[in-house]
Amino acid sequence: MPTIGLIVNPMAGRDIRRLVAAASLQSAPEKMLVVRRIFAGMAGIPDTEVLMVDDYEGFGRYAFHELSTVVPVRLIAGEKEPSNGNSTIDWALRLQQAGAHVIMSVGGDGTQRNIAQAHLDIPILPIAGGTNNVACWTGDQTAAGYACALYVARGDDPLEVGCQAKLIHVQQESGHEELALIDVALVRQTYTGALAVWHAEDVERLLLSVADPVRPGLSNVGGFLHPIWPADDIAMEIILHDGPPGHETLAVLAPGLMTPFYVKQAEPVSLGQPVVWSRSEGGTLALDGERSVVLHADETVMLRVVRDGPFVLDPAKILNNTANRG
Repeated sequence: MPTIGLIVNPMAGRDIRRLVAAASLQSAPEKMLVVRRIFAGMAGIPDTEVLMVDDYEGFGRYAFHELSTVVPVRLIAGEKEPSNGNSTIDWALRLQQAGAHVIMSVGGDGTQRNIAQAHLDIPILPIAGGTNNVACWTGDQTAAGYACALYVARGDDPLEVGCQAKLIHVQQESGHEELALIDVALVRQTYTGALAVWHAEDVERLLLSVADPVRPGLSNVGGFLHPIWPADDIAMEIILHDGPPGHETLAVLAPGLMTPFYVKQAEPVSLGQPVVWSRSEGGTLALDGERSVVLHADETVMLRVVRDGPFVLDPAKILNNTANRG
């Protein structure tokens, strides 16, 4: 039986960028509509089953009670407290252990980063549901649901209908390692605050695995200089001034927030090539757009971009293969 694990991040698309930019609020009702559209697509393949966690916020129970007549839903043991990033990692592992052949996840780049941290053996199909969605499918969710069920039913090779993601490995002096999917920023502030980065002058350096010119976020800075796509075996490091002088480039930092960055240097980085950062005054590292790691004065971190992330399915490739087969 084709079994698809489905994760809905309740907190995705609800950060401070609703106040400082023009990002839409990804409310619970809107996410429920996304789930309905995904189910409508999956229903196109008979005998498909959906696995969900009985989460504290109630998305699993909603699907079980309202959508089981569309596609059967099996709930696994849930949470008794509000979810967070660690919950997403745990859910991904539990869905894989419960028999999911693939995981669809509704959230932004931060959500997909958490799922990548689970180091799954099964592919993923990320669905845009956050603020920055560079790692996500942004097309029709019904088509994505159908494509995902079709992939599982046919047993396609994930490399034929997607690609293995690049990961940015961040190693601190202590030996602790963090991961990012799309971008890591060295931020001049020494506190995490509201997590999101929305002032260009706060960013001193960027390392990008993807530089996308048409989706908002720090990746967009590189996208306006030299686009890099998920399948490209290259990355980019950008060094920035906190204002003029420097090569001025505009970037869509968040929806509705077009801002200038002043580029001192932008260089390609080979996969596996070490990149070393430190700041004499200390700072923070923003992982996929969220300040997550506080750096002490003169603390050194080493970053490498490696293609060792999850296999990410592309609905367009799956459906194109179907059309070519007739």
